[in-house]
Amino acid sequence: MTSIQILKSRSIFMAEAQKFIAGAVVIVDKKIAGVYSGKVPIRFLALRPKISDFGEQTVVPGFIESHSHMFLSALVYNQKITLISGNSETACAADLSSKVPRNRLKPHQWIVAKGWYVPAWQEKRLPSRLTLDHYFPDNPVAIIADDLHTLWLNTAALDILLPLVNPNRFDRDVTVTARGDPSGVVGEQTAMAFLHRIFDYSNSQKAAILAPYLDHLTSLGLTSTCDLALLPAQTINGLDDQIYPAVYHELAHQNRLPLRVHLYPYFKRGVAALKKLAANYTTPRIRIAGGKLFFDGVTSSYTAWMKAPYEGRKTMGMPIIPAAEMKKLIFLAQQSGIPLRIHAIGDQAIHEALIDFIAAERQFKNSGLVQHCLEHLETIDPVDLPLMTKSRVIASVQPSHPLLDYRTADRYVGKRSQTMWPFRSFDRHHIPMAFGTDSPVVTDITPMDNLYFAMTRQTLAGDPPTGWHSNQRLTLVQVLAAQTIGAARACGFADQIGSLTVGKLADIAVLDRNIEKTPIREIKDIQISGTMVDGNWEYRKQPVNNTMKV
Repeated sequence: MTSIQILKSRSIFMAEAQKFIAGAVVIVDKKIAGVYSGKVPIRFLALRPKISDFGEQTVVPGFIESHSHMFLSALVYNQKITLISGNSETACAADLSSKVPRNRLKPHQWIVAKGWYVPAWQEKRLPSRLTLDHYFPDNPVAIIADDLHTLWLNTAALDILLPLVNPNRFDRDVTVTARGDPSGVVGEQTAMAFLHRIFDYSNSQKAAILAPYLDHLTSLGLTSTCDLALLPAQTINGLDDQIYPAVYHELAHQNRLPLRVHLYPYFKRGVAALKKLAANYTTPRIRIAGGKLFFDGVTSSYTAWMKAPYEGRKTMGMPIIPAAEMKKLIFLAQQSGIPLRIHAIGDQAIHEALIDFIAAERQFKNSGLVQHCLEHLETIDPVDLPLMTKSRVIASVQPSHPLLDYRTADRYVGKRSQTMWPFRSFDRHHIPMAFGTDSPVVTDITPMDNLYFAMTRQTLAGDPPTGWHSNQRLTLVQVLAAQTIGAARACGFADQIGSLTVGKLADIAVLDRNIEKTPIREIKDIQISGTMVDGNWEYRKQPVNNTMKV
């Protein structure tokens, strides 16, 4: 039986046109059948639709998370990972000690936390296992750095995990003291391998962890999320990049998948492996949307690949994947029609990737058929902005990230910090943007927070008072577009979601007030009244004024 709904509002955001109208959205079954600024046609009214009048509450396309790491985020949400903070090594260890219930700890039980970040510490030096040993002499402890690329371990954890280290990665990933002993800091691929060992759960256990987190996301107005691979770990069961399509499939089978997931496994699994995953797990709410690669590291550990040395250092960082190999992978993806999401933070990594994307598209002549993204783009060289326009690559960015590092960015890259995270410059050069969070690099960041950050370039507390590089602020329609249609383009599904357009799926969010009339400072406080996926309400906060009249 056909289901017809009409959503009325005096504030409806038309994402593709980047404008608001007063009117109604007509939904027939799972799809949008019409958007009207005048009267709704009688052919719909004659079928006695269910009409919801939201008055001044803004109706928008469902928000889309363009960059997240879902399983780790779910572990944080379910408190399997304890969040800590502190302005020093000792302060972080003491904070964790205060939050661990000692009376419930079992012998050899893992203690896992997240929240240390050297750039935020008073002393800019890596921590030691000995500090953790002081507070936790017996239980193994692993603390994830805020950039997700590094672990801080105590001696008990090292005793368990060091025998698992790939000998080819030891010198690159395991930090040692002047005496040659492991210091307790482990990075990159070895860190990811250790996390796999710590959280070696069954698919059913993973599903139980993910389910409540997915429900939480719908309460934020999210109707889709992009789940991107982390650096992979080679395990006895194969490559673990924390992309688990079988887990989502299990949730869908149990009718516990309330939003769409667009999965990006590690591309070096191979084209055949990715196509097999797509054949086995694609459903109306699950897609193998492309592949993920890492070109470089992060500025805070001097591993982002730069054109010139870091401030006060000789190193320029280095690529995780050699440039010649990355070029081959980009060409392979273009030839195979597989979209890539490439982590590229340093200006040299960004430049090389753009050159390769342009060359690959020119060789295979399939312009417009494959939509690639660069992730983060923190230190893009301004001279490369026209190159990015030419490449058609989407800038997948995280509006919260500039506010994490604005106090310390110049210590790493000097004057180059003045052009970091250039959101307004992207828009001026007609470079499409997609907003995400990179959760759990940051936690508890909502789509409304994203809009606020990008419009103010300020923290939630309002710092810095004039905004960090305020010339890079965006407007309301620009940020809404980046969180909806821009993110839909990033996940290669803009023909189905991301805007209130006839024929697209009815993925919609309703705000609790009129965002057009909301002061910028209060945008972060806006709540979600309802989230609809496929024409069904997956989340409702309060009843609306339902009537049979238009």
